[in-house]
Amino acid sequence: MGEPVVMVSLYPEFPQSLMSSKASRGEFVFLMDRSGSMNYTRIRSARDTLLLLLKSLPMGCYFNIYSFGSRYEHIFSTSVKYKQKNVKIALTKIEQMEADLGGTEILEPLKHIYSQPCIPKQPRQLFVFTDGEVGNTKEVIDLVKKNSDSHRCFSFGIGEGASSALINGMAKEGGGHPQFITGTDRMQPKVMQSLRFALQPAVVDISVTWDLPKEVSVTVLSPPITTLFQGQRSLIYAQLTGQSSEAAEGCVTLKYSLAGHRSKKKLHFSLRPAEDTGLTVHRLGARTLIRSLEMEDRELRGQQDGGVKEKVVQLSVQSGVSSCFTAFIAVNRDNGRVIQGPMKHKNIPTPMTSAIRPALCGHAGGTDMWDDSIEDLEEDMCYNCLDEMDYGACNNSFGSLVSDIWDDSMEDLEGDMCYDCLDEEYINYVSSPTSIQEASTVPQQSDGTQEASTVTQQSESTQEASTVTQQSESTQEASTVTQQSESTQEASTVTQQSDSTQEASTVTQQSENCSYKPAKNVDNITRVFSQMKKKLVKFWKSREMPLEADDAAPKSVPKNNMHSSVPEQPPRDPLLHLVSLQEASGCWLLDPALAAALGKTCEKLEKSKPALVTKEVWATILALIWLHGFKMDAKDEWELLAMKAASWIHAQNAPRVTKCVEAGNVLLGCSVKKEALGL
Repeated sequence: MGEPVVMVSLYPEFPQSLMSSKASRGEFVFLMDRSGSMNYTRIRSARDTLLLLLKSLPMGCYFNIYSFGSRYEHIFSTSVKYKQKNVKIALTKIEQMEADLGGTEILEPLKHIYSQPCIPKQPRQLFVFTDGEVGNTKEVIDLVKKNSDSHRCFSFGIGEGASSALINGMAKEGGGHPQFITGTDRMQPKVMQSLRFALQPAVVDISVTWDLPKEVSVTVLSPPITTLFQGQRSLIYAQLTGQSSEAAEGCVTLKYSLAGHRSKKKLHFSLRPAEDTGLTVHRLGARTLIRSLEMEDRELRGQQDGGVKEKVVQLSVQSGVSSCFTAFIAVNRDNGRVIQGPMKHKNIPTPMTSAIRPALCGHAGGTDMWDDSIEDLEEDMCYNCLDEMDYGACNNSFGSLVSDIWDDSMEDLEGDMCYDCLDEEYINYVSSPTSIQEASTVPQQSDGTQEASTVTQQSESTQEASTVTQQSESTQEASTVTQQSESTQEASTVTQQSDSTQEASTVTQQSENCSYKPAKNVDNITRVFSQMKKKLVKFWKSREMPLEADDAAPKSVPKNNMHSSVPEQPPRDPLLHLVSLQEASGCWLLDPALAAALGKTCEKLEKSKPALVTKEVWATILALIWLHGFKMDAKDEWELLAMKAASWIHAQNAPRVTKCVEAGNVLLGCSVKKEALGL
């Protein structure tokens, strides 16, 4: 940390002639995650994003749309030319997209995409959207790397559960750019930024060289730069060692090729940094190096001798920058007491939103959670049950977010689950008692405590029982659930009778002292299911919605309609409504749909049209005025399609454009300049 560190910031601007030479070329392939975790808000945002992407593509390119889950689908068998007929077909399919394809299996659709022959003079641009992680991350990244010469890959991680290793790895090896959409971020602006990058010609043969005095050596802390995009900053950190008594200046040279043209840029900097500059740049450089080493550690896991980890720990401690192997520890010195004894090790569970197998809620895929040991129980809850665990529990039509399930104590956890999360078809069924076919026991030992999870399954003529047993020093707990249906008796955790709409919950607890004391350890997930039953009926009765007078018939919901409730679709965003009306060529049509989007009548639009101006030109200018006048805060989302519209107007050699802009401003109540419209 004692040697000076240099930070080089690259923010390239390329000649416009080179940038526009290939702007209308490209094969754009969009691969959208439609697994169960992409439900409701996410799938709606994905549909809106695909709409903006399609409307912003240039004429002359090719496109196709894939979607994946446990299986994959594609709209066209091969990429098709970008024209109105094909765009209309694609938009119809997009409107029907739902999060209904099961798990997250991205490898097979990627193989299919790469197996398709590339279109001559149409560089392939792959956009990948996912909100989870996969079990074969390295295999996926290796596949992208293998095909990096034939395409660029732009990856998007949706939500906190998206795998950073997968998203960053695909973009890095595919020569693209990664984006993460978390919290309240909107997906559309970030995706449109990546589309701008994809429309730029690829920058290749990038090299960075340092010209320093002989007495000074340089150690580059940043990974090599493999991509450059106009409008995207790239940083290089390097540590200088040694001093020069004569030279007071160094130089760094950047070389690259763009559209067949070789370029070279030089940047001079002082070798005598200002005093008292602090360690901010040092820590930023250390952070960059730590992240690179962490990625290397993940890639070499199982093939290393611990050298990378030791280097990361040493660098982290020296720089004061946390890593995946280190953490900050707070020490209370107010009481003045010396802390003695060894440090205590405690495992703190982490929400694993991305690797959750869909099982509990009857959403597609997964294995029966009761067949697994308790330590794997949290991995069996699907996204619909624990949608974005950092924010709350069930995100479906029956459940409402009560509170953050990870912030609550285990005693309150049952209040965060909805009935849909305990769908009866995923509770073990038991028929008449005969012979037991399968039994699986998974023991665990920790701190003198032995936990056993026993699962018994039977077919129609057998008895299936699900028993979870925990034994501590003096307490034995058993959780038993019973269901009755026609002539068969089923033992699990809940009793339901549909004919009489009567629900009963029975919990049997056995202990040597006939007492039950909740475990204080937050890892004790088994207690959730035994305690949840007590409040299940009360939980749902408190959430029953009053019926109108005409609807006040049965108060019970048939079991077979448990999942039939669908949330109301929110009204269409005015911007997206206007965008959806644009033709593939870039123009708008003067029709009632456009009039409604602009808040006017069709007669008023036609009456205000200047003479000698076509309806399409007039409609397109009105749409551009509306965008600039009312939606400047979302310019990043519609800028590309507006540029396409302006180019279309130029191609028409339209007369009286200035008069149209003036009349449009009067009609819509705006004051947009002609120059602002790109006209």
